[in-house]
Amino acid sequence: MIKHKHSLSKQPYKLSASVSCMDLCNLERDIREVENADIEFFHFDVVDGQFNQCIILGSPTLVAMREKTLLPIEVHIAAYKPELFIERFIKEGADYIAVHYEAMEKPRQIFDLISSFGATPILAFRAETAPGKDFIELATQVPWVLKLMVNPGFSGQKMQPIALDHIKMMREEIINAGIDTHIQADGNMHISTIPYAVKAGADMFTGGTSGMFFGPKSIYENARDLLSCCHASGTL
Repeated sequence: MIKHKHSLSKQPYKLSASVSCMDLCNLERDIREVENADIEFFHFDVVDGQFNQCIILGSPTLVAMREKTLLPIEVHIAAYKPELFIERFIKEGADYIAVHYEAMEKPRQIFDLISSFGATPILAFRAETAPGKDFIELATQVPWVLKLMVNPGFSGQKMQPIALDHIKMMREEIINAGIDTHIQADGNMHISTIPYAVKAGADMFTGGTSGMFFGPKSIYENARDLLSCCHASGTL
Protein backbone atom coordinates (compact mmCIF):
# COMPACT_ATOMS: atom_id res chain seq x y z
CA MET A 1 0.00 0.00 0.00
CA ILE A 2 1.33 3.45 -0.94
CA LYS A 3 1.14 6.02 1.86
CA HIS A 4 1.55 9.73 1.30
CA LYS A 5 4.98 11.17 2.04
CA HIS A 6 3.99 14.66 3.12
CA SER A 7 1.51 16.54 5.26
CA LEU A 8 -0.67 19.39 4.07
CA SER A 9 1.02 22.63 3.06
CA LYS A 10 1.15 25.84 5.08
CA GLN A 11 -0.58 27.76 2.29
CA PRO A 12 -3.49 29.93 3.47
CA TYR A 13 -5.94 28.28 1.08
CA LYS A 14 -6.05 24.59 0.17
CA LEU A 15 -7.84 22.51 -2.45
CA SER A 16 -9.02 18.91 -2.45
CA ALA A 17 -10.30 16.92 -5.41
CA SER A 18 -13.67 15.16 -5.32
CA VAL A 19 -13.20 11.57 -6.46
CA SER A 20 -16.91 11.10 -7.16
CA CYS A 21 -16.58 13.69 -9.94
CA MET A 22 -13.57 12.05 -11.57
CA ASP A 23 -13.76 9.79 -14.62
CA LEU A 24 -13.85 6.40 -12.89
CA CYS A 25 -13.16 4.64 -16.19
CA ASN A 26 -9.93 6.63 -16.43
CA LEU A 27 -9.20 6.96 -12.74
CA GLU A 28 -5.42 6.65 -12.90
CA ARG A 29 -5.23 9.31 -15.60
CA ASP A 30 -7.21 11.74 -13.45
CA ILE A 31 -5.12 10.85 -10.38
CA ARG A 32 -1.99 11.87 -12.26
CA GLU A 33 -3.57 15.14 -13.37
CA VAL A 34 -4.57 15.95 -9.80
CA GLU A 35 -1.08 15.11 -8.52
CA ASN A 36 0.41 17.52 -11.06
CA ALA A 37 -1.88 20.34 -9.94
CA ASP A 38 -1.73 22.40 -6.75
CA ILE A 39 -4.18 20.11 -4.96
CA GLU A 40 -3.48 18.86 -1.44
CA PHE A 41 -5.56 15.70 -1.11
CA PHE A 42 -8.38 13.58 -2.52
CA HIS A 43 -11.89 13.84 -1.10
CA PHE A 44 -13.56 10.42 -1.29
CA ASP A 45 -17.36 10.43 -0.73
CA VAL A 46 -19.09 7.36 0.66
CA VAL A 47 -22.89 7.71 0.69
CA ASP A 48 -25.01 4.85 2.02
CA GLY A 49 -28.40 5.54 0.41
CA GLN A 50 -29.95 6.54 3.75
CA PHE A 51 -28.01 9.61 4.83
CA ASN A 52 -28.84 10.83 1.35
CA GLN A 53 -30.81 9.13 -1.40
CA CYS A 54 -27.93 7.83 -3.48
CA ILE A 55 -25.11 5.31 -3.21
CA ILE A 56 -21.62 6.23 -4.39
CA LEU A 57 -18.06 4.92 -4.06
CA GLY A 58 -16.78 2.24 -1.72
CA SER A 59 -13.95 -0.08 -0.78
CA PRO A 60 -12.84 -1.39 -4.21
CA THR A 61 -12.31 2.14 -5.54
CA LEU A 62 -10.51 3.26 -2.38
CA VAL A 63 -8.14 0.28 -2.49
CA ALA A 64 -7.40 0.91 -6.18
CA MET A 65 -6.68 4.59 -5.51
CA ARG A 66 -4.43 3.95 -2.53
CA GLU A 67 -2.17 1.80 -4.69
CA LYS A 68 -1.81 4.57 -7.27
CA THR A 69 -1.27 7.81 -5.37
CA LEU A 70 1.00 9.46 -2.83
CA LEU A 71 -1.54 12.16 -1.98
CA PRO A 72 -3.54 11.88 1.25
CA ILE A 73 -7.12 10.62 0.99
CA GLU A 74 -9.98 12.05 3.03
CA VAL A 75 -12.84 9.55 3.25
CA HIS A 76 -16.12 11.37 3.89
CA ILE A 77 -18.54 8.90 5.44
CA ALA A 78 -22.00 10.29 4.66
CA ALA A 79 -23.67 7.43 6.51
CA TYR A 80 -25.38 6.64 9.76
CA LYS A 81 -23.42 4.52 12.27
CA PRO A 82 -20.04 5.55 10.83
CA GLU A 83 -18.32 3.38 13.43
CA LEU A 84 -19.25 0.35 11.32
CA PHE A 85 -16.97 1.52 8.49
CA ILE A 86 -14.10 3.36 10.15
CA GLU A 87 -11.63 0.52 10.69
CA ARG A 88 -12.17 -0.85 7.18
CA PHE A 89 -11.62 2.43 5.37
CA ILE A 90 -8.52 3.28 7.37
CA LYS A 91 -6.98 -0.12 6.68
CA GLU A 92 -7.80 0.39 3.00
CA GLY A 93 -5.85 3.63 2.91
CA ALA A 94 -7.78 6.59 4.34
CA ASP A 95 -5.62 9.24 6.00
CA TYR A 96 -8.54 11.39 7.17
CA ILE A 97 -12.03 10.24 8.11
CA ALA A 98 -14.84 12.82 7.98
CA VAL A 99 -17.83 11.84 10.13
CA HIS A 100 -21.12 13.69 10.38
CA TYR A 101 -22.34 15.57 13.41
CA GLU A 102 -25.86 14.43 12.52
CA ALA A 103 -24.85 10.75 12.50
CA MET A 104 -22.97 10.51 15.81
CA GLU A 105 -24.43 10.06 19.28
CA LYS A 106 -21.01 10.25 20.92
CA PRO A 107 -18.66 12.21 18.67
CA ARG A 108 -15.65 12.10 20.99
CA GLN A 109 -15.75 8.32 21.08
CA ILE A 110 -15.90 8.22 17.27
CA PHE A 111 -12.93 10.61 17.04
CA ASP A 112 -10.99 8.40 19.44
CA LEU A 113 -11.83 5.33 17.37
CA ILE A 114 -10.53 7.00 14.21
CA SER A 115 -7.34 8.03 15.96
CA SER A 116 -6.82 4.55 17.41
CA PHE A 117 -6.52 3.12 13.89
CA GLY A 118 -4.00 5.75 12.83
CA ALA A 119 -6.12 8.25 10.89
CA THR A 120 -7.19 11.83 11.65
CA PRO A 121 -10.84 12.66 12.42
CA ILE A 122 -12.68 15.44 10.58
CA LEU A 123 -16.02 16.87 11.78
CA ALA A 124 -18.65 17.18 9.01
CA PHE A 125 -21.94 19.08 8.80
CA ARG A 126 -24.74 18.87 6.25
CA ALA A 127 -25.65 22.05 4.37
CA GLU A 128 -28.75 22.68 6.50
CA THR A 129 -27.15 21.95 9.88
CA ALA A 130 -26.02 24.88 12.02
CA PRO A 131 -23.16 24.46 14.52
CA GLY A 132 -24.45 23.29 17.90
CA LYS A 133 -23.55 24.38 21.42
CA ASP A 134 -20.76 21.80 21.47
CA PHE A 135 -19.17 23.09 18.24
CA ILE A 136 -16.02 24.52 19.77
CA GLU A 137 -15.52 21.53 22.06
CA LEU A 138 -15.53 19.28 18.98
CA ALA A 139 -13.68 21.69 16.68
CA THR A 140 -10.68 21.69 19.02
CA GLN A 141 -10.24 17.97 18.32
CA VAL A 142 -10.01 18.14 14.52
CA PRO A 143 -7.70 19.99 12.08
CA TRP A 144 -10.66 21.15 10.02
CA VAL A 145 -14.44 21.11 9.81
CA LEU A 146 -16.07 19.89 6.59
CA LYS A 147 -19.12 21.99 5.74
CA LEU A 148 -21.30 20.74 2.91
CA MET A 149 -22.67 23.47 0.68
CA VAL A 150 -25.04 21.02 -1.08
CA ASN A 151 -26.61 17.66 -0.21
CA PRO A 152 -24.06 14.82 -0.31
CA GLY A 153 -23.73 12.56 -3.33
CA PHE A 154 -25.30 14.44 -6.24
CA SER A 155 -23.18 16.48 -8.66
CA GLY A 156 -24.33 19.74 -10.20
CA GLN A 157 -26.35 21.15 -7.29
CA LYS A 158 -26.47 24.87 -6.47
CA MET A 159 -24.86 26.13 -3.28
CA GLN A 160 -27.31 26.57 -0.41
CA PRO A 161 -27.02 30.15 0.96
CA ILE A 162 -27.81 28.97 4.50
CA ALA A 163 -24.51 27.08 4.47
CA LEU A 164 -22.64 30.38 4.12
CA ASP A 165 -24.38 31.69 7.23
CA HIS A 166 -23.24 28.59 9.10
CA ILE A 167 -19.63 29.08 7.97
CA LYS A 168 -19.76 32.66 9.29
CA MET A 169 -21.02 31.35 12.63
CA MET A 170 -18.30 28.71 12.75
CA ARG A 171 -15.53 31.17 11.88
CA GLU A 172 -16.68 33.65 14.51
CA GLU A 173 -16.71 30.93 17.17
CA ILE A 174 -13.28 29.66 16.09
CA ILE A 175 -11.78 33.16 16.25
CA ASN A 176 -13.37 33.87 19.64
CA ALA A 177 -12.03 30.58 21.00
CA GLY A 178 -8.53 31.35 19.76
CA ILE A 179 -8.08 28.05 17.91
CA ASP A 180 -6.73 27.44 14.41
CA THR A 181 -9.28 24.94 13.05
CA HIS A 182 -9.83 25.28 9.30
CA ILE A 183 -13.19 25.20 7.48
CA GLN A 184 -13.57 23.16 4.29
CA ALA A 185 -16.40 24.08 1.91
CA ASP A 186 -17.61 21.19 -0.26
CA GLY A 187 -20.12 21.46 -3.09
CA ASN A 188 -20.61 23.80 -6.06
CA MET A 189 -17.28 25.50 -5.45
CA HIS A 190 -16.10 27.47 -8.48
CA ILE A 191 -14.79 30.94 -9.26
CA SER A 192 -18.27 32.48 -8.92
CA THR A 193 -19.08 30.95 -5.52
CA ILE A 194 -15.67 30.73 -3.84
CA PRO A 195 -15.53 34.50 -3.08
CA TYR A 196 -18.66 34.15 -0.93
CA ALA A 197 -17.25 31.14 0.91
CA VAL A 198 -13.90 32.86 1.49
CA LYS A 199 -15.58 35.97 2.88
CA ALA A 200 -17.73 33.77 5.11
CA GLY A 201 -14.60 32.19 6.58
CA ALA A 202 -13.78 29.03 4.62
CA ASP A 203 -10.13 28.38 3.75
CA MET A 204 -10.27 24.89 2.24
CA PHE A 205 -12.29 23.96 -0.84
CA THR A 206 -13.30 20.71 -2.50
CA GLY A 207 -13.44 20.97 -6.27
CA GLY A 208 -15.71 18.75 -8.30
CA THR A 209 -17.85 18.93 -11.41
CA SER A 210 -18.45 22.68 -11.30
CA GLY A 211 -14.97 23.72 -10.33
CA MET A 212 -12.30 21.33 -11.49
CA PHE A 213 -12.83 18.26 -13.62
CA PHE A 214 -14.92 18.96 -16.66
CA GLY A 215 -14.74 21.65 -19.29
CA PRO A 216 -12.22 23.01 -21.76
CA LYS A 217 -9.50 23.66 -19.14
CA SER A 218 -7.23 21.11 -17.54
CA ILE A 219 -7.36 20.17 -13.86
CA TYR A 220 -4.06 22.04 -13.43
CA GLU A 221 -5.51 25.23 -14.92
CA ASN A 222 -8.75 24.99 -12.96
CA ALA A 223 -6.87 24.46 -9.68
CA ARG A 224 -4.65 27.45 -10.45
CA ASP A 225 -7.69 29.62 -11.18
CA LEU A 226 -9.52 28.49 -8.02
CA LEU A 227 -6.53 29.32 -5.81
CA SER A 228 -6.08 32.69 -7.51
CA CYS A 229 -9.74 33.39 -6.83
CA CYS A 230 -9.26 32.46 -3.16
CA HIS A 231 -6.33 34.82 -2.73
CA ALA A 232 -8.09 37.66 -4.55
CA SER A 233 -11.23 37.21 -2.46
CA GLY A 234 -9.25 37.11 0.76
CA THR A 235 -7.64 40.48 0.09
CA LEU A 236 -10.75 42.45 -0.96
